[in-house]
Amino acid sequence: MPVREFIDDMGVEWRAWEVTPDALYPPTRGEDYLAECYQLGWVVMETKSGDRRVRLCPIPRDWLHLADETLAGLIPTAEVLPARTAVGRGPIADMAPVRSFRYPGGGAWTAALTPHPTTPGARVLRFSGGARVIDLDDWPRDWAELPDDGLAALLSRAAPPEILPHPPNERARRDGRG
Repeated sequence: MPVREFIDDMGVEWRAWEVTPDALYPPTRGEDYLAECYQLGWVVMETKSGDRRVRLCPIPRDWLHLADETLAGLIPTAEVLPARTAVGRGPIADMAPVRSFRYPGGGAWTAALTPHPTTPGARVLRFSGGARVIDLDDWPRDWAELPDDGLAALLSRAAPPEILPHPPNERARRDGRG
């Protein structure tokens, strides 16, 4: 699911995205300290400058399609999170949006940058879907702006063939029918 952008009544530009439990590192997902509503997911909203961030939990119904004014009206009811900027610095570089999408013929997946599991200081683009976690070491810089089918193509590139069902058009090509 794409990052939603909107402007509040003060003219401040915001972006919002959904975070689901699939996006959490697997051991963290099952931790007892996560409140019940966070086990279902939440929406993060932050200013484009990174100086304000809030979390809406539970996820508002049909939040992607709410009018800007309605979405902005939810900000005062949200939990305040630490800002991604520090005094005198720009946004922290390793904080990135989380994208959710559906793989053709498959389930829901989430993509987010995360620390590399074995290489200190490096990052991977991590795809999470259910109990499956697939890391991609090399990804385009604009991955968060890709359409859902672009993310599905990156996931397909990263996943062993037995993990993902092939999209119908790709299956036809492999069988010589397309």
